[in-house]
Amino acid sequence: MRELDRVAGRSGVRLPLVIDEAQRLSGPLGLEFWNAIAHAYDFLDNLVLIITGSEMGVLEKVLGDPESPMYGRAFVEVSTRKLTWAESREFLSRGFSELGIKVPEDELTQAVNLLDGVVGWLTYYGYERAVGGRDVKSIVNEAIKLARQELENFLSTRVSTRYRAILKMLAAGIKEWGDIKRGLKQREGRTISDRVIHEALTALKQHSIIDENLNLTDPILRMAAETL
Repeated sequence: MRELDRVAGRSGVRLPLVIDEAQRLSGPLGLEFWNAIAHAYDFLDNLVLIITGSEMGVLEKVLGDPESPMYGRAFVEVSTRKLTWAESREFLSRGFSELGIKVPEDELTQAVNLLDGVVGWLTYYGYERAVGGRDVKSIVNEAIKLARQELENFLSTRVSTRYRAILKMLAAGIKEWGDIKRGLKQREGRTISDRVIHEALTALKQHSIIDENLNLTDPILRMAAETL
């Protein structure tokens, strides 16, 4: 990073250094990495650090946890949101137009309805459609596989199998606390404490898998959870 800083300085520019999916940088290796990034923030003036991630509750710990090497550094937060139906349609239409690709109107409508304004999935569909010429159904099925793998990666870090059961219930629309508790009791043959359920739901929220209303945060993720 020092060399990048020197090159940027000689060129009279500030060089963006983008760290994507930063929430995955954890454990001993992650600590070393964030120590290096904190050093770059403090001493390498020609670098601009851009930290992105899809799990905001986890990512916030990088900047807001007193134990984190990045704690106390000033930052500007840029949040994204779901696009409206019209914005999603315009996003895809303009992208295909710039590439000179003609996509049927009914296909665009189907894609917009399925992807529910999630910029990442709209971009994924647009790229796969432009490069491979695949139809909406096959692209969505592939997206579901990717989302399921992300869920499996999360579940692999959890000792309890309750997370899988809770995700399947939430994907099926079972969101009432009592219903979740009864579902777990039926599955395990014993009463589950409120604390256990609270901890599981909190972890799912921190990883941006569900929102405050216990909804899966996007339709592809919901369909992936249904297959667990």
